[in-house]
Amino acid sequence: MTAQTTMTAQSPFLLRLWAYLQERFPLGNHGLLIASYYSSNQFLAQVLSNPESPVRYSSHSLLGAITLLCMFFHLRVFDEHKDYDEDCRHYPERILSRGLITLRHLKIMGAVAISLELLLSAWQGVPALVATLVALFFSLLMLKEFFVGTWLKQHFLVYAFSHMLIMPLFAMVAFSFTTNQFPWQAPAWFWLYAFVGFFVTLNWEISRKIRAPEDEIIGVDSYSKIFGTYGAAYLVIAIRFIDTALVSLVGYHLGLSPFFYGVLMLLFLICLIGLIQFRTNTTTRTAKRMESYAGMYIIAFDLTLAIEIVRAYSIEL
Repeated sequence: MTAQTTMTAQSPFLLRLWAYLQERFPLGNHGLLIASYYSSNQFLAQVLSNPESPVRYSSHSLLGAITLLCMFFHLRVFDEHKDYDEDCRHYPERILSRGLITLRHLKIMGAVAISLELLLSAWQGVPALVATLVALFFSLLMLKEFFVGTWLKQHFLVYAFSHMLIMPLFAMVAFSFTTNQFPWQAPAWFWLYAFVGFFVTLNWEISRKIRAPEDEIIGVDSYSKIFGTYGAAYLVIAIRFIDTALVSLVGYHLGLSPFFYGVLMLLFLICLIGLIQFRTNTTTRTAKRMESYAGMYIIAFDLTLAIEIVRAYSIEL
């Protein structure tokens, strides 16, 4: 037995909270995600706005990164409230389902996260506050499932598309923190990269809900149920082709080196290998591997772009 399975409601609250975070919002993984995501968006905003100057980190970078981390967390809190009844029914072993952490706990922590977002963005300036408010408003629409929840649940792919549109808005938060400009002032090339984030996250969202036939759960939707075991996997690769092509266009505009495209092709091939492994040996392990490769891609391509921008434009420390 693990400490998590033996934990009870009488266990210290901080241990229960840590167990919840490890299960549903691992801080190490999300910290790395935010570091790579914010770096690439910040550096891109800097070189597009002022190509003659080297890129740099500043105190504003830290404020923006903390704001985005809080935004990702409050999305998790919203999802937990939205999906609570179904999760208790289908995943009774989870920390929240067992009552070790409650919705009230999460509501308080979500309110703290949102308060920090508003405080830090207001401190940064009006453009950052506006960008944060737009993203927050959209997340509230997501919580209410755009007031068409029943219809959305009957159209699983539309559901995913509509919810992943939060990602370009997160990119705009990074843009406004970096440049002190409003989101609508962002160059077209930045908007293009913002939608790379949309497709990359959509790819991961679909990848994590592809299951081997024996792992399908009655009453729980998955993309492999809707599109077929292999149809969903082919959809993942089609989306991967789109996001790889879009980020390649951004790299071409910036004049990045062949190394950048080489890494992109390597990452694409790794995801393709994941598809081939799943297609030829359909198991729980190979299905999970597709999700792992999709998650790796999110971090790796952001880091690659950030590193290449530093190489091309230099960095001021």
